Amino acid sequence: MRVRVLGPLQVVAGEREVPVSAARSRKVLAALALAAGQPVSLDRLIDAVWQADPPATAAKQIRNTVSDLRRLLAATAAVPPTPTGYRLAVETDVGAFAEHLARARAHASEGRDADAAGEYRAALAQWRGPALADVAVPALAAQVAGLTEQRLVAMEECVELELALGAPGLVRELTALVAEHPLRERFAAQLMTAHLRDGAHAEALTVYETVRRALAEELGIDPGPRLRGLHARILADDRPAPVPARCDLPADATHFTGREAELRRLLDAAGGGGAVAISAIDGMAGVGKTALAVHTAYRLMDRYPDAQLFIDLHAHTPGRDPLPPQVALDKLLRAIGVPGERVPDDVEDRAALWRAELARLRAVIVLDNAADAEQIRSLLPGRSASLALVTSRQRLTSLDNVCLVSLDVLPPQDARALFAGVVGHERVGAEPDAVDEVLRRCGYLPLAIRIAASRLRHRPSWTVAHLAARLGELPTGVAAAFALSYRHLSQRAQRLFRLLGLIPGPDIDLYAAAALAGHRPEETTAVLDELVDAHLLQEPLVGRFRFHDLLRSYAAESAAGDDRRGALTRLFDFYLHTASAAMDTLAPTEKPHRPSLPPYDTPRPALTEYQAALRWLRAENANLVAVADAAAADGWHRHACHLSSTLWRYFHVSGKQNDALALHAHALTAARAAGDRLLEAETLASLGYVGWWLGRYREAITHCRAAVAVARETGNLALEGRALHALGLVHCRLEQHAEAHAVFTRMMTVALDSGDRILEAYALRGLGDVHNRLGEHGQALSWLGKALSLAEETGNRSAEGFALNGLGDVHRRIGDHATAADYQRRALTTAKQTGNRNVEIRALNGLGELPTTGYDQAIGYHRRALALAETVGDRFEQARAHQGLAGVYRALRYADEERRHADAARDLYTDLGIRAPGEVPA
Repeated sequence: MRVRVLGPLQVVAGEREVPVSAARSRKVLAALALAAGQPVSLDRLIDAVWQADPPATAAKQIRNTVSDLRRLLAATAAVPPTPTGYRLAVETDVGAFAEHLARARAHASEGRDADAAGEYRAALAQWRGPALADVAVPALAAQVAGLTEQRLVAMEECVELELALGAPGLVRELTALVAEHPLRERFAAQLMTAHLRDGAHAEALTVYETVRRALAEELGIDPGPRLRGLHARILADDRPAPVPARCDLPADATHFTGREAELRRLLDAAGGGGAVAISAIDGMAGVGKTALAVHTAYRLMDRYPDAQLFIDLHAHTPGRDPLPPQVALDKLLRAIGVPGERVPDDVEDRAALWRAELARLRAVIVLDNAADAEQIRSLLPGRSASLALVTSRQRLTSLDNVCLVSLDVLPPQDARALFAGVVGHERVGAEPDAVDEVLRRCGYLPLAIRIAASRLRHRPSWTVAHLAARLGELPTGVAAAFALSYRHLSQRAQRLFRLLGLIPGPDIDLYAAAALAGHRPEETTAVLDELVDAHLLQEPLVGRFRFHDLLRSYAAESAAGDDRRGALTRLFDFYLHTASAAMDTLAPTEKPHRPSLPPYDTPRPALTEYQAALRWLRAENANLVAVADAAAADGWHRHACHLSSTLWRYFHVSGKQNDALALHAHALTAARAAGDRLLEAETLASLGYVGWWLGRYREAITHCRAAVAVARETGNLALEGRALHALGLVHCRLEQHAEAHAVFTRMMTVALDSGDRILEAYALRGLGDVHNRLGEHGQALSWLGKALSLAEETGNRSAEGFALNGLGDVHRRIGDHATAADYQRRALTTAKQTGNRNVEIRALNGLGELPTTGYDQAIGYHRRALALAETVGDRFEQARAHQGLAGVYRALRYADEERRHADAARDLYTDLGIRAPGEVPA
């Protein structure tokens, strides 16, 4: 069941639309669906139906309407009550839009642009027209307007990435967007960039003139710096680079105040963007270093139009190690469009490439939260027209030719202006002495002032003097503002605040927070809202919560007297049991081989639908890895090991192999600490799969053989079969055909002895691949046909996708190209339905290799495969895509492109330690 409001209101059950005809039911359902699973108060529902003139029986009528909706949705649990009203507990397109958008932005922040673009398109695909197109509810107008703005921003961010990726067909889409939204300058700039990329300078100038007139007539303003810069460069025939400007900066501070002298110094040091500049801002925690750096970067966008980058180096982030220069360089290189295969492994080589790439750009880079000069030395630009803005708690005196700006607390007049900007000038003017006392108690620190002012703003009955008196009871500085808000929380909110300081991951959702506290989600919702309202917790995405770094430290320190072990046990239990439930949905046929867990009655999200389970796993990916790390380090050994045994298939399918490597490594540490050889062998088998994917073949063989030895010793056929499968894949990749055949044959015996039909399907597929590579195509078709039949019979979509890949490649090799294309398209459909990137990449490369595929299509297939393979770290498929592209460009007689891709393929095959095949295997 799914409720859709991003367009006309619809309720869909499977392929069938469920009609909702009653006007009152439509309005109540619309209000609930817009909240995307969050509680909606009874008063809000009454406003949605009657606006300002509800009848005396309004509450009763709403309850009757909810009963009607429950019958319509065929489940009482579809609209459960909350302490203040109701919430909608079925899937909505608003929730799906928010989840896809969050993943898109997370991928973009990691430099995974192709992945991000795909998630943006998935988010935008939720929209079928204007939100609530056929339901007029004035009380929801602001909410609808906010959603519409989110949609437009998502489109802007999506197009920005697709321009960087060289996606075709954007001119037509952008032309329509600019016509519909003539005052949105970013769309106009993107359309100009797309025209310029195609050499259409006149069209780009026409766009500029049209938008300039619209801005002048409607708003009385001129175009912004980005549009003006593009216009000037066209007139000067200084064409912009094909990769458009990228802006990763966080939002500018809403009430940025003061720092005029420091800001002027930074702006003057930046010059005109014609030579490299480095400025370092230092100061104590909470003094506003990041806010100043980001504000400065925004002020300098017109001087540095090619890129505005931001990276958090995590020097003082609780629970995280400082970001190594090698990792930071990888993120920065990808952010400016350097393909993954061009990023070298050595940190010095990465630094050299970074400086070389920046030499052609005018970019501003904010290096935030640096530990010391050594952490950032290799990240600084060389001789280029770029600017680096560094923030650190340390004064970076060892850097040469740097403008050093040290921040102290705010001067009294600036502190007063910041306070007034939040609470209003009237309240400040009415009690000037009390304001001075509040500022003094806050130590003139911007972070403390903002929190204290926010506390007053949301308490209209308080005077400034009352706030000052409250602060007077506490220590001065940031802790005073924290403590003031903390002391006014309910006891439950205080306890949850402290416990949240213990979470190992970057954020938390409602269900995990409820498990941590040992309460029901319905009770926890109100407590989380209380923390957000007090500005002690952030809610950057609907239903996901996180701390500011300083608040996290404060919360963790405050938790000293709590039952830390009990809370973390509840949290770790929640993640393990919920991950297991998600995997039961993703891979139900493998359920007997996952760890057997005790009964668990703590509430958790409904994950009975495939896409819902996959979304939960993607959203919690970082948390699951962090939990495994914390569990292994602090003595929850079985939790760490069981997470590894439960989630290995998810990581294998999703392609998140670096995360898989980290999680399985934590589990291996835990298994060895527990002295459990069977758990250790389970983890080694999982590491074998990761090694195959990442091209660590010798390491993978060692892990797999060790797992097989333990499995045989203990008689564990399921473990032996899984380890043999990974081992066979490695031998096959290394073209060790005899070894691969022997391993898959033994795997078949294990499958038959254990009655494991899924393992049998994978063994059949492995044998088919071996015969295919040996040129024994008849036998290959027989084995692979049996594998496909068995996969379909058992409902294992992963095995089905791999069998389709294999059959497609055999038919390509024997010249039956139409049948080969059919199999690979079926594989591609299966992959997209199940989120299996492994199968998807192989299907794309397989389609690109077919002689019957047109040149443009082939280039498109291989580029998509290359982008995905770079995202997931599959170097073999990257090499295969490059080799395919080299072949297409050879046929087109584009010698430079052919040479570039051929060199890239050769380098990758050499790095993997395998021979570059004359005919690329599947």
